[in-house]
Amino acid sequence: MDLQGTKEARTQEEAEGSLEAYGAGGGRSKEYHKSEGRDSRNHDDRTSIHPLRRRQQTFAYPHGAQRPASSVPVVLARSREPSPSPEAISIPKALGLSSRDQRLLRKARRFPPVTKKTLSELDLHCIMSNINLRMDANFDRDLHFKPDLEGEKGQRKRKEAADYWDSLATEIAIYAYRAATADSVTEEVETSDGARRTFDPRLPALFETLQDVIKTLVPECDHPTVMQNLEVPLLMQQIRKGVLDMLTLATWLAKLLKTHCAPMRDEWADHMVEQVRKGSQSQDPAEIVSGLQTLFNILEAMKLDVANHQIRAFRVLLIEDTVPFLQEYFQGKIARGSFQVEPSRDWYLSVREQARQDDASADPQKASTPQTETSLKPLEALFRGISGQLLQFLPPTDFPDTFLFDSERLWQLRSTIQNLINLDIAWYIFESYVNKHKRYLSAPDETYSTFRSRIWSLMENGMDLQNRIAGNPANNEDDPDHRGGKRWTQNMRCIALEIARFACAALQLDAVVADEVIVPIEEALEWHLSNESDLFSFFQNRMRGKILTATMTAARRYLPLSPLAICESQRVPLSATPAIPPSQGARLTAPGSSSQTLDAQQSDIERIGMRLAHIGVLHWRVWAPLLYLRDELAMVELGQWALV
Repeated sequence: MDLQGTKEARTQEEAEGSLEAYGAGGGRSKEYHKSEGRDSRNHDDRTSIHPLRRRQQTFAYPHGAQRPASSVPVVLARSREPSPSPEAISIPKALGLSSRDQRLLRKARRFPPVTKKTLSELDLHCIMSNINLRMDANFDRDLHFKPDLEGEKGQRKRKEAADYWDSLATEIAIYAYRAATADSVTEEVETSDGARRTFDPRLPALFETLQDVIKTLVPECDHPTVMQNLEVPLLMQQIRKGVLDMLTLATWLAKLLKTHCAPMRDEWADHMVEQVRKGSQSQDPAEIVSGLQTLFNILEAMKLDVANHQIRAFRVLLIEDTVPFLQEYFQGKIARGSFQVEPSRDWYLSVREQARQDDASADPQKASTPQTETSLKPLEALFRGISGQLLQFLPPTDFPDTFLFDSERLWQLRSTIQNLINLDIAWYIFESYVNKHKRYLSAPDETYSTFRSRIWSLMENGMDLQNRIAGNPANNEDDPDHRGGKRWTQNMRCIALEIARFACAALQLDAVVADEVIVPIEEALEWHLSNESDLFSFFQNRMRGKILTATMTAARRYLPLSPLAICESQRVPLSATPAIPPSQGARLTAPGSSSQTLDAQQSDIERIGMRLAHIGVLHWRVWAPLLYLRDELAMVELGQWALV
């Protein structure tokens, strides 16, 4: 459920899981709303609202159970096992609960999906110490929290939440039944050995949690009122006697929350009251529980609103403090021996030595990239090393550990770069097939624009960065980045079919693709993309030079800037507006491209270079003094002391 949108928030009341710790890659919506002030309206009417003490109507018992008369025979005394806890409640047999209901009563979680603990990660001190968030703030202008309910873990949380609310509805029915039969002896459900079947109640923990969470969302001056109206022993006593006026309690809660929440949540609060009203009038525990579920969703949304407002308020500080914060963090971990950096240092020294050898053997007149100043050679070596992993044919096992908090961004860049190379190969195969039949494209620029739009969308649909399994050979068949894997092969066939359709259109053939068209195209595509062929190496090397040039150009611009200035210079973040990238050097046989197409191609490369330079410059500021240039800086310091 999207807690950031008003309409969706009003219309969805299904069970939701609690928030997970913020991490890289979690989904983040771009639409959020400013939290309202604490004391905005109706501040003087809160203390006069209290739940009324009046008897409710008798609940309609589930499964056709009837209210037992006082003449129900007494159950014969049996030896019973000790109760699981002093608060344990036995299950009345007259309710006729199913085995699932009984199991949920005993096994479902005891606390609501939203608790003070689950929301604690949204507290300001947790936000300020969250390294993933600090790093992501540098790259995402619209960064904010939302519930993590995606994937297998999210499904498990949703199921646990649904089981909790179902068990709570059954528990309310049991309380209502016991209140209505207080003067009668009730037959209880027993186990096969004659022991009572009991469960630990959840309502006391629910009211305690409700009180704790609300106190974190309202000013301290309202805490006495909250504690008075949510006094757990009194509420439980009223429930046991069947006199709790849940509607009045819900009305008070709605008024309190609307005083402090954003106006967009008001209708949600009114909906919660309406749910409780319907449940009270129809004596339907499930409807009352739906209202309680909505109530906790509102509380979660309010906490999210506050946290997202704090992210916006402290965004500048989070960004500007990135480098010193990370240096202090990693220095502590290195000193404690909990972070091994020598493999990363060995990696850097090896790529630096390789860069030195490449420069020594290169012909300056034939170099694909301009000569780099001596002072920037160490940084350029870093970019050469990391760009090599982004460009290599097979995915790397992993990036160096020093890129721990940038790994997802690097995987995204690698996927984009690999798709650019694949797109070049696809266009080359298409042009080769058309030229083989002695035909020429009448409007090559328009054809290419449509071609790359369609092929790129197919390539992006084949990517699934959320389920990356790189480095896990057992699951490579399901890894879309594993060349030759099952998912990869299926995606390549879709791309081959699309290329064949373009070929049929260019050759003015039947719209239905014939086998003699698709078979050679599919074979060529699969061969060149499954093997590190000369064609792949050709486009890979062209891409290498363009990306390194664009990256160093951006890095020179970023080096004198502050982290905030670098962040603000990213006018169009790559993750926010994924481009439909054009071919780089793919037109081996076609005439020169128009200036518009060339501009688009250069823009794509520049965008990749800007993102890689942003990652690299921040990384360099943290790790150059800590690791990469550690020995050189130490020698400089010793030399300075010797001169004193």
